[in-house]
Amino acid sequence: MKKLLSVFLAALLVFGVVFTLTSCGEDPGVEPTRKEGYYPNITLTLSNLSYVQYTPTLQAMGWTIIDNPVYDLIKKELGIRFKLDIDVEDIEVYFDKLSAGIAAGNLADIACLGDDVFGIPNLKECEKNGLLADLTPYYDGTADVTFTDEVFEHFERGGEDVFYPGTFDGKIKTIPWLTDSLGSTYGFLYFREDWLDEANMSVPTTLDELTDVMRAFKNRGDGCYGLVMGTGFMASGENHCGVWDMFRAYPFEWLENDKGELYLGATDLGPMKAALQTLQSWYNEGLINSSEDNDIDVIGGLHYYSAEFWNGKAGVFSGSTSMGFISNTIKKNPDAKIVTTPLFAVDGGTVGIAAENNAFIFYGVNAKCKYPEAAVKLYNYYFDINGDSDYIEYFTPPVYKDDKGEDTEGWAPIQFYPLRTYFFTDVDAAKAQLEDYRTGNVDHFTEAQKKAYEKYLEAVENTTYKNYWTVQQYKEGGVLDQYYDLIETAEFVRTKFFTGQTPAMEQYGRELEPNLINAAIDIIKGKQTVDYWDTAVDAWFDGGGREITAEVNEWWQSVKGK
Repeated sequence: MKKLLSVFLAALLVFGVVFTLTSCGEDPGVEPTRKEGYYPNITLTLSNLSYVQYTPTLQAMGWTIIDNPVYDLIKKELGIRFKLDIDVEDIEVYFDKLSAGIAAGNLADIACLGDDVFGIPNLKECEKNGLLADLTPYYDGTADVTFTDEVFEHFERGGEDVFYPGTFDGKIKTIPWLTDSLGSTYGFLYFREDWLDEANMSVPTTLDELTDVMRAFKNRGDGCYGLVMGTGFMASGENHCGVWDMFRAYPFEWLENDKGELYLGATDLGPMKAALQTLQSWYNEGLINSSEDNDIDVIGGLHYYSAEFWNGKAGVFSGSTSMGFISNTIKKNPDAKIVTTPLFAVDGGTVGIAAENNAFIFYGVNAKCKYPEAAVKLYNYYFDINGDSDYIEYFTPPVYKDDKGEDTEGWAPIQFYPLRTYFFTDVDAAKAQLEDYRTGNVDHFTEAQKKAYEKYLEAVENTTYKNYWTVQQYKEGGVLDQYYDLIETAEFVRTKFFTGQTPAMEQYGRELEPNLINAAIDIIKGKQTVDYWDTAVDAWFDGGGREITAEVNEWWQSVKGK
């Protein structure tokens, strides 16, 4: 499960506009003429997102891929009809067919080229084979159809970097689907509030206060400690430990220096060594997981180290605002209370938070497509309807067996569709909408909205273990208020390089990255001094890092500013 939250968000484009457009559908009767805007039989490829992740959701709503309100709207409002180009459910088979088609010079009229590992190589192969239409006119206003102001604002929030992977010879050849990184940022510290109450302590706001809280948590009893970390604690995404952000250290992000050149965050010695020094001191005191069976280099991924939080061993967790450990903690510990605080900078300045890449899904249009403007209209229309609760519903999180064979939720819906923070940036308006429903002021609600709110209230306010967290979410100063304050005040740091592997990365990367991680672990565990990081970075450069850095910057200069 790679960055589920971001995948879910990206799939909303598929779900809200494209996902529901996967067949020619029924004959609408008398077809409009071409000049009336009729786009017949646009072929389409979709990634596995539409099948593996979200078909159960549609089924629960009584919808199918070819029979649902959004699909009907697209036909009615835009005159666009589709047929599915690749109709398989298995992701490996899907990408095998997609890649084989691209290699043979074939591409659907509108193609979802996938994410990360699959998307970027396919995107490059499409360009190599001359399959991608030049979409620049739809961005610069020289075409008859252009993106709407709302879409341009969306792109602007993402930054110009989102276009770089799909920019070739100065021409933009893809439509990036933005993840809205602010919504999926791992910018919070979570505390067992009941443990704080026992110790007569408040939520910490400085590094010294945080250390004192962790000491108090360790002293609660045998096996307890402060902050839980996992094997991915240096990486971006779901396993990322927020301590790095507090020191403005970003081990595996590619950042831009004052000369306009990219460098690997691990090579920025000052903040890296400061963070490692603190982690080493915490480890030495037993304030982070350091037992033989539960150590930072042997524990598993997100599921395993979040289990330490809900099983009552750790009292501090770093992560995003939508992590399943909240509901699981309260389920395991009915009296548990969770309180959050946004990450803070150790120097008292502005905190820089590592966020997800701005875009990880790219839509290409076949260079031979007769109606490339159809893709632009679809994207525009998505933003017209994405906030309409007629087409959104309460989402039930996946349940799986944990390592003890018990049912565990993958993540909890602390937001629900009508108020998802990814699309609503006005928390006051969101609260007002909820209050309207509670007080019966629902004349302006659609029946679908009423049903969604009814399910929400039933699920999170009546005798369920999500109850407490939901209250904390919406109360004054709660997590949603904190979230909106955070996006107003924090700096969000994203890697500048997310265009797949360079040749040097493929040759050296598999060895170099683990070497840096192992060096950090040796320092944290006290096997090496903090100055050993200088040696580790030198070894990274000598072992292929220079070649990697050169290739990254060659790419950066080829796309920057175009």
